[in-house]
Amino acid sequence: MKKRLVGALIAVLGVGAAANVQAVPLSSLLQEGGSVSAGDKLFGDWVVSSAVSVDGRTFDYSQIQVTALEEEGQDYGLEFALGNQFIVNFSDGSGDGDAYVDFTFGFSVSTLDPGMRINGAMLELGGASLGWGGGGDGPQDAGSFVVERIGSEQGSADLVDAMSVEFSSLDEVFTETDDDLASFSPASVIWVEKNIRVWADVSGESAGLFGFTQRFSQTSVPEPASLALLGIGLFGLAAARKRTS
Repeated sequence: MKKRLVGALIAVLGVGAAANVQAVPLSSLLQEGGSVSAGDKLFGDWVVSSAVSVDGRTFDYSQIQVTALEEEGQDYGLEFALGNQFIVNFSDGSGDGDAYVDFTFGFSVSTLDPGMRINGAMLELGGASLGWGGGGDGPQDAGSFVVERIGSEQGSADLVDAMSVEFSSLDEVFTETDDDLASFSPASVIWVEKNIRVWADVSGESAGLFGFTQRFSQTSVPEPASLALLGIGLFGLAAARKRTS
């Protein structure tokens, strides 16, 4: 959905923590054994594999808040509130218009209910901004995106190679991808990796990413006892047909 750019700053989809659920800072999740649960899902094994910025900033992981999403009737997942950790201005750059933040982290998702399997994911933009100081209808080269890959184990993207959300402007052409979703073969454990990039490459421009949400759909699998009963029933049906033939 394309929005009209108004003034020198655009902000979309404000982020707010889910009601009555305690947010957990990423700094705590990165500690050994750090995890958060939402419904029948456990999110653990948190790791930051890359955190770079042209201005050499030090990331404060305690300002990145993770909240379980457990609304009734919704797929369980997480809300990420990024604070002010992913805001860049052209003036942050090296002088040649290369101001950016590039951040990659990952975590595992497992089912707490042995009768459930994860079979899909949805990524949704939660809050982003663009700013520019000159004339024209928008920034020439600024924005932010989140790219997600899902695999059966860390370092793999064999389930979902890429899904993404984006809020950017290139040569005054505005792009807003609010959400993306994917389905895959049911699994009891998956690995999720996210790459966040925010950039502002023209004088007077700025960009920020403030949050996004992540949900995972699930499906039930027959219990062993149910499978055994089904097998007995099919065997009995086959035997009955044999006797009548």
